Amino acid sequence: MSKFLDLTGLAALVENIDEELALKVDKVSGKDLSTNDFTNAYKEKLDGITAGANKTVVDDTLQSSSSNPVQNKVVKAELDKKLNSSEKGSAGGVAELGSDGKVPAAQLPAFVDDIVEGYLSGGKFYKESAHTTNIQGEASKVYVDLTTNKAYRWSGTAFVEVSASLAIGNTSSTAGRGDWTKTAYDHSQTAHAPTTAATQSAMGLMSAGDKKKLDSITAITTAEIEALFA
Repeated sequence: MSKFLDLTGLAALVENIDEELALKVDKVSGKDLSTNDFTNAYKEKLDGITAGANKTVVDDTLQSSSSNPVQNKVVKAELDKKLNSSEKGSAGGVAELGSDGKVPAAQLPAFVDDIVEGYLSGGKFYKESAHTTNIQGEASKVYVDLTTNKAYRWSGTAFVEVSASLAIGNTSSTAGRGDWTKTAYDHSQTAHAPTTAATQSAMGLMSAGDKKKLDSITAITTAEIEALFA
């Protein structure tokens, strides 16, 4: 059976509708409703953030005092300037330095390391004058004895002098000392009697008697010469 809404019922319906509408939020133009509830707590949190606090500054250069991150391209550019570790000591790369601050012999051209200095003693070469560390002979290298400055080569079994050298010394196979040679030269430039000259007590190029007769002869004077022609 059909029913109708009388005045009393209509008034009750309107009252219920008003109560439901009172629970709704009016729509604002340009704003949509969200499923997230924005509370006062969220509002207070936002108000407490300083302006620019979430801004990130990125440096475009490397700096020792900056705490900011650096652009990736800047880091890449700096890394490209560095030497690749694989090039150290490799062919076509760069030479390394040993613990003594020198380039290792293995990384030097062959001709650079062809001359070896040391000390020859008992047919062997040593690094130190005390003859402690032995130097093994190698072909195609020249070994210089720092004591005599003579040069040697390795024959495969022994060190052989490269060429006849003029050594310093006092034997028949060595040259005389320079200071002695100069003394002898200076002496030769002064007037002096030879060691074979005769004296009145010792024979030389003449007998001692002949030397006495020679010494007894008096030189003729100029007056005696003029008297011969008077």
